[in-house]
Amino acid sequence: MSNMYLTICDKLKNGCDAVVLSVIKSRGSVPRKRGAKMVCFSDNESVGTVGGGAVEHDAMQKCTELTSQSVCLNKKYTLNHADAEKLGMVCGGEVDINFVYVKSCEQNIALFEHISSLVRNHKKAWLVTDVNTGELFVFCDNEWFESRKPDAELYDSFKNVAELSSNEKYYAEPLYQEGVVYVFGGGHVSRALCPMLSLTDFRVVVYEDNDRFACADDFPDAEKVVCAEFTKINDNISITESDYAVVLTRGHKSDNEVIRQILSKHPTYLGVIGSRKKVGVMGEYLRNCGFDDDEISAIHSPIGLEIGAVTPSEIAVSITAQLISHRAGKGYL
Repeated sequence: MSNMYLTICDKLKNGCDAVVLSVIKSRGSVPRKRGAKMVCFSDNESVGTVGGGAVEHDAMQKCTELTSQSVCLNKKYTLNHADAEKLGMVCGGEVDINFVYVKSCEQNIALFEHISSLVRNHKKAWLVTDVNTGELFVFCDNEWFESRKPDAELYDSFKNVAELSSNEKYYAEPLYQEGVVYVFGGGHVSRALCPMLSLTDFRVVVYEDNDRFACADDFPDAEKVVCAEFTKINDNISITESDYAVVLTRGHKSDNEVIRQILSKHPTYLGVIGSRKKVGVMGEYLRNCGFDDDEISAIHSPIGLEIGAVTPSEIAVSITAQLISHRAGKGYL
């Protein structure tokens, strides 16, 4: 997400106009759901996707018209029956795409610089679009950016995000992502895993107790690399119920030590690398530490989806796939 807004800033500064496309509604089977985003620029380059295929091709053609007319547009794409045949797609659903023309000017450059800063610093902020006029508003820390705000009193306080998000006039989307993936251990699997997690829009922090393996240069995709003792996790990081924990340390003893400290935090996902035999030994250790079977059963171990992974890269793929599935709410084991 951060890269998209940085690209918009750079393009606007270089004199390129832009059209921001957002899937604001989706029904049935569609390539991309509500929240998918794409930006097309007047130099014919683009970033992001609203689903690919014929829908995206048609949407990109529409962008060319918008850059010459400087207007906002809403368009519905039906992917079934006769309309689907015209598009060459038979997904069986519908998507509403909102098109917002963004002119290269000082005001818009300042707006997107502000958005980029909020995203980069993981601020709890929202981007609000008036879907009829194309006006863009940013809300953070109980304030609207440069006092630009929607006209209804309800949105001055911005207390009911759900109501605003489903409102016919405004489309609200978070500029932040809750939950960090804490990767414990800095070995081969961790080095293969971090770039895959980053590529799939997870925030990553690496925690390692040995400075030989806690090198930031080995983890360029991580927000931070923490070098500290595994026995003092809670002194160095604060894990919440929105966070993910992936335990890949160098041995069973350190794995157990990490799990003992973070299991009581109830992270949304906790996975530990190892064999099924190790799972049994680990379970007995955790019971002796006072954890019950329900808490222990929440641990994903052996970690990752069962795809026959062997190499560090393959294991990283299986772990990433399991985290994606968990995030999407499908709950595959």
